[in-house]
Amino acid sequence: MDDRRTTVLIKIANYLVLIIVITVVISLVMSSIMVSNKSDTELINVTGSLREQSYRLLYEMEYDSKNVDQSLQQYRSILYSSCLERINHEFWATEDVKLSYRTLADSWVQLEKYITNRDVDAYRLEIVDYVETIDKFVRDLQDMSERKRQIAFFLHIFRLILIVLMISYIIWFLKKEVMNPLDKLIFASTQIKLGQFDHIPLDTDKNNEIGRLSLAFTQMAKQLRKFYLQLENSVDEKTREVHRVNRSLSMLYRCSQLVTTNNLSTDILSQVLKEIMVHENLPYIELVVYDIPPWHIVLGEKKSHCQFNEAVLKVGEQELGMLYWNEEKTVSDQYTMQSTIRMLARLLYVRESQRNQKQLFLMEERSIIARELHDSLAQVLAYLKLQIALLKNSMQKDNADAKQKSLLIIKDFERVLNDGYAQLRELLSTFRLTVQEANLQLALEQVIDSLRNCTSMNITLDCSLPSHTFDALQLVNVLQIIREAVLNAIKHSQGTLIEIIGKVNNYGEYELIVRDNGIGIASLDEPKGHFGLNIMYERSVQLDAVLTIEKLNEGGTEVKLTLPNTLSA
Repeated sequence: MDDRRTTVLIKIANYLVLIIVITVVISLVMSSIMVSNKSDTELINVTGSLREQSYRLLYEMEYDSKNVDQSLQQYRSILYSSCLERINHEFWATEDVKLSYRTLADSWVQLEKYITNRDVDAYRLEIVDYVETIDKFVRDLQDMSERKRQIAFFLHIFRLILIVLMISYIIWFLKKEVMNPLDKLIFASTQIKLGQFDHIPLDTDKNNEIGRLSLAFTQMAKQLRKFYLQLENSVDEKTREVHRVNRSLSMLYRCSQLVTTNNLSTDILSQVLKEIMVHENLPYIELVVYDIPPWHIVLGEKKSHCQFNEAVLKVGEQELGMLYWNEEKTVSDQYTMQSTIRMLARLLYVRESQRNQKQLFLMEERSIIARELHDSLAQVLAYLKLQIALLKNSMQKDNADAKQKSLLIIKDFERVLNDGYAQLRELLSTFRLTVQEANLQLALEQVIDSLRNCTSMNITLDCSLPSHTFDALQLVNVLQIIREAVLNAIKHSQGTLIEIIGKVNNYGEYELIVRDNGIGIASLDEPKGHFGLNIMYERSVQLDAVLTIEKLNEGGTEVKLTLPNTLSA
């Protein structure tokens, strides 16, 4: 069957076209009747004039015979006019009207002979019957016109009733074929919205748009129900997976808390393995750590009916230990066990790395101490060695000048020895600082406190640099430069104030400044037998920093150490 002919839209269109066609046909018929009625009025008027003309001919035959022929001709033109002749062929003309007209025409033939023969008496005797024939024809015309008006009226009523019936039928059809199925579709869509996929039955058997829409909606609802069930199952599965992963993560978090808040030991590892056993329901677990001596932890008992597993604990190519365990099939979580293996391997690797880091740190500290001793006390001892050689040569001479020179050498020896002892104490203080706290603010305060007892000068500190700007090695060099600058100000400036400032300059660089209000440095050339300035410059080079020492115009000396802010990176 052609789908286009069964669509609701085509059916409604057909009904509307039918209404229009019927209305047009009836309107045309009524128009035809109205036109015919207009002609009937003309016929009645014309026929009425025949009655007058017939009496006029009688009058003219008696009193005005010269106009008889003209009046006769006029009468004949009216009687046989086209409007009256048309009665014989008109659709709406009844047989009575046609018969009356023919009777009228036939009667006139005899009367016309009387007029031609000027037989006034005979005409007078027949005129009454003839006029009666005319009157009957007029009455028949009026009856025909009345019947036409009645037909037009009934056609109009029929048209109205037909239109009302057709519109009522269309409304009923729309309600049955469109509105009711649409209401069902709306209700079914509401059910789908509420998650009720088994919706009310729809009109899927109708071979129209609504039927096909209902069929498609029903199939869609079935598919949605199928997808919804699959989605629910997937969500349930994912939820169980999330719960499982959450439990695994909780277990791993507890294990990581154990090892991060305590020093790694066999007891801590035993607690970690116990957490794993409880979580994974393992009957047996064993851990072997490659150490000197090796760590060996065993929990539970092996079971022959359980699956035996082993895994190498390694990071990269470095093997750190072995893990063995029994597990019930389909009980333990392979993801959790793999994460546990990686966690244990990483713990052991971090432990090994921390141990190596401590060893490297110790070696670094020893290297710092060795270099500091070499840069300070070694030079002092070398100088003392030269002075002892000079003293020996002077003591071999027995004269007053030699004795005086020996006394001078002994005095200089004593001075240098005191300086070396002071440097040794400074080194001890510095190294004690780096071991206790690698904090710039605290370290500077401790340096200043150790020097305040050596002078009556006022020493102030204003440091806005980050607390952990430097690592241990860098902090040693910075503190030694600051200490040397402060000691030089105490010994040589003859001032009353020493300012120590730490800040970030406009270029984002770190600046450490030691400034006094004394007489100012006389020269940047190092005096013979003194190594402080040279050592300060060497330390600044190790820090990749710029050291500037200058005499201020207003008096005093400023020592500035400028470092890039990525020094500790």
